[in-house]
Amino acid sequence: MFPCLIVDRSQEGFRLRGSFRLKRGQLVELVLDDPVDSIRCEVIWIGKGGLEQAGEVGLQTVGK
Repeated sequence: MFPCLIVDRSQEGFRLRGSFRLKRGQLVELVLDDPVDSIRCEVIWIGKGGLEQAGEVGLQTVGK
């Protein structure tokens, strides 16, 4: 598990900030407060260094 900050949340997904290495298309499990209530997501974009979204990733929720 890697700690992160949820910067934004919508019905379609999340924007997170943290220090982790993810790749586009990778499936991840987002655990909010209770591990039983985890949310499966797919990485759809990764902020690159030097840009405003550096250190951020965009996740889209996927069905279970």
